[in-house]
Amino acid sequence: MKEQRYVLENCNSFELKDVFDCGQCFRWNEEKDNSYTGVFGKNVLNVKKEDKKIIFQGISEGNIEEICREYFDLDTDYEEIKKKLARNR
Repeated sequence: MKEQRYVLENCNSFELKDVFDCGQCFRWNEEKDNSYTGVFGKNVLNVKKEDKKIIFQGISEGNIEEICREYFDLDTDYEEIKKKLARNR
């Protein structure tokens, strides 16, 4: 296990409060800098947002990018889903 960092660029559909305070995420704590730190599996991550960048940093078992993409469902195009829902109103 080692400390790693993964940066997701140009992300419009990842709002920290929406993700971590929705009642579906557990064991995530808000930090003084408005980032969130959590433990899942054998991973300890801190997630913060700077402009349109989401920064995942911490100690993880395996590749941090793969772990984050799976855990946070980052391969789903939520922008497209929002557009489809907005058209169906």
